[in-house]
Amino acid sequence: MSETCPRCRELEERVADLERRLADSGPSDAAPFELKALRLLDHGWGEGWALRPSPVRRGWMGEHPTAYQCLPMVVANQWGWQVLCPTDVRVEWDGSAAPSGLRVKVDPKWASSIKSQFGRGIVTFSPPWLFRTSPGWDLYAKGPSNRWKANGSPLEGVIETWWLNYTFTLNWKLIGAGELSFAAGESLGQLVPVPHATFRGASAIESPINDVEPEAGVELLRWMDERRKIAASPVPTHRLYLKAEEIEGHLTRVPVPPVVRTWGVED
Repeated sequence: MSETCPRCRELEERVADLERRLADSGPSDAAPFELKALRLLDHGWGEGWALRPSPVRRGWMGEHPTAYQCLPMVVANQWGWQVLCPTDVRVEWDGSAAPSGLRVKVDPKWASSIKSQFGRGIVTFSPPWLFRTSPGWDLYAKGPSNRWKANGSPLEGVIETWWLNYTFTLNWKLIGAGELSFAAGESLGQLVPVPHATFRGASAIESPINDVEPEAGVELLRWMDERRKIAASPVPTHRLYLKAEEIEGHLTRVPVPPVVRTWGVED
C-alpha cells in the first residue's frame, strides 16, 4: 500500500474493499450485466460520437465463399458494442518515437479528443463517456472483431468499469511510417463484457483427449473426416448467403441491447 500519497491509499483501500465484497459473493450472486454510458457532453469535442451493438456483417466476409458459415466468427462480430468515430480523421507518421512525429489531421473541434498523446505512432481517441458496469463486470476494449485496417493495429485493454471513476481511451498503432485514415461513423473499437472473477480459482491442464474424453475423441475424428470431404468439393452456396441477408434467422444473432438514450428526449 502506498505510504506517501493519502489519495492513493484511499483508492487502494476502496479497491481492496470492493475486491473483498466480490470475493464474498458466490456465483449465484453475480449481478446481471448492465452497461451505462455516462455522457460527459454532446457538444464541442463530444459531438458526433455514437454507440451501437456490433453488427453481424463484415465487408471482407461477403467476398469469401464460406466466411458466414463460421459460427464463432459470426458471433464474435456481434459480441459487444462499437464506438463510432465522430468525424473524418487522417493520420501521418514519420516513424519517430516522439508524439510530435505523428500528425493528426482533424477538424479543430475534435483536436482535444483525437490526437497524438503517447508517441510511437499511436493515435488516441477519447470518447465522451464514463462507462459503468454491474458489480464484478469489466469491459474489454478492443478493435472491431474480424476487421482490420491497412497500416493500423488497435491496442487492447481490460478496464475495471464496475468501480473505476475515470474514462479510458481507444488507441490505434500505426504499423509503419505512413498514413492511416478513419471515416465519420466508422467503428473505432468494440466493448466486450468480461467477468472480473474470470480467473479466480481457475486451473488449466493439458491431457490426451482419449484419456479424458474418449467419446469426444471419436466424435472429433468423425467431424474431421467430414471436413476433409467438404474442403475437397466446390462451394456453390456462398451467393445464397448474400441473397438471404434479410431472411429472419439466416445468421445467428446475438441479443446485444441497443444503447437507449435516457436524456434530452421529448415526452
